[in-house]
Amino acid sequence: MRRCRKSLWSSFPLSIAVTAISGMAVIAAASIILAGVTLFLLHEMIFVKYIAVLDICLGGISAGWLCGKFRRRHGLKEGAVCGIVLYILLAVLSLLITGRFTSPGKLLLLAATGAVGGVWGVNTKRCSKV
Repeated sequence: MRRCRKSLWSSFPLSIAVTAISGMAVIAAASIILAGVTLFLLHEMIFVKYIAVLDICLGGISAGWLCGKFRRRHGLKEGAVCGIVLYILLAVLSLLITGRFTSPGKLLLLAATGAVGGVWGVNTKRCSKV
């Protein structure tokens, strides 16, 4: 017989933490990939500001999407919470590395993109198990 145990996604704080950490991984991967694109293809540093915003948007959307996809409820609210937690992680990391906080505009950007990702994740179809 199969034992009934709680899913990772039934716990709100644990699921938010997992999705925020996965959003950080997406930000890191996107930063590395887009830095390579800038170095090898663009050869100019004009677009670095926009590429950094794109990295943050990708991380916020992916964190919100994962949370919405697996929790299947409250996509707007929980996606925004994912973005806020992601900002807190970025601010702590920035404080440890550079000694100063990141701009509060990133908080609004991450909360908005997390909310968009959460709504998108809730409204996607789940594959039926065959």
